[in-house]
Amino acid sequence: MKKLLITIFVFTFAFLPCFAGDIQLTDYSENSNWLSKPLKNPHQADVFYIYPTVCTAQDNTNLCKVDDSQMREAAKNVIKLQAEAFDTVANIYAPFYTQYNFRAFAYSNYEKIQQDTKNNVQGLSDIYRALDYYFKNLNQGRPFILVSHSQGSGIMLIVLSDYMKKHPKYYKNMVAAYVIGYPVTKEYLKENPHLKFAKKSNDTGVIISYDVQSPDKSGINVLQAENQLAINPINWKRSQRLAKAKDNLGSLDEKTLKITTPGIADARVNKKLGVVICSTADVNTYEIPLPELFGKGSFHGQDFQFYFLNLRENAKVRIKKFTH
Repeated sequence: MKKLLITIFVFTFAFLPCFAGDIQLTDYSENSNWLSKPLKNPHQADVFYIYPTVCTAQDNTNLCKVDDSQMREAAKNVIKLQAEAFDTVANIYAPFYTQYNFRAFAYSNYEKIQQDTKNNVQGLSDIYRALDYYFKNLNQGRPFILVSHSQGSGIMLIVLSDYMKKHPKYYKNMVAAYVIGYPVTKEYLKENPHLKFAKKSNDTGVIISYDVQSPDKSGINVLQAENQLAINPINWKRSQRLAKAKDNLGSLDEKTLKITTPGIADARVNKKLGVVICSTADVNTYEIPLPELFGKGSFHGQDFQFYFLNLRENAKVRIKKFTH
């Protein structure tokens, strides 16, 4: 379980926000460069998913390139725990991309990680080129949801602030963006007035974000920022009202991939910290075992699994609102 939890830590060329060095132009017309690319599209909406940090190479590799075999295999596991929450309501598209090794973030902080994400020009090039190909060849005008976690969410915030701003014809079809496990701050929203944070269960064109921790969380948290926002993934409110575990629609067990109903996790927003507090899950069982990144008591690796069916139902609600 520890190995699996570690793997889910998370985290057109001209439109890249910055450039440096040699950039490989990854060809997303090749099916091999997609983690998920459906042959058919039975649903009226899509999901475009950016996976979290699954690069865990034990050598001195700082980046896992787009074709890294270890990263690709780990991504195949993590998509089952995250994006497949949406597979009954949307068609799942997910490109492989270049990302940092999880060790690159040890004993770091949010500001440095944010800058490092911007400096990953190869990873940004991969995602931008995948988006270009997706919208021009695969989307066919369907409404879409953006989904990401941890390092993937750091990249997704750049997609929202830069790529979507420069592509309003695409952005107008965005149902919502589930940017989970990474700070979405008041300052970020102020800098990007075309974006807004969710306030309720059925608003559209919004960002949904939260990160989960225990009431007794202690120590470092490299993905903690001042003035970050969170919404409750059970009642979909930003108030500090407790949503009880009995109202949780279902949690996913990452070992068996079976769903427990009702779910095992309650949820309460802590507005001061901008996180979701879960008091019903056992810390020793579910905390992410990366103390150099998250200290003690972080449920960062369970952000999707704890509220698996709530995410599915909420996407269904938002798609219905968007399309009617």
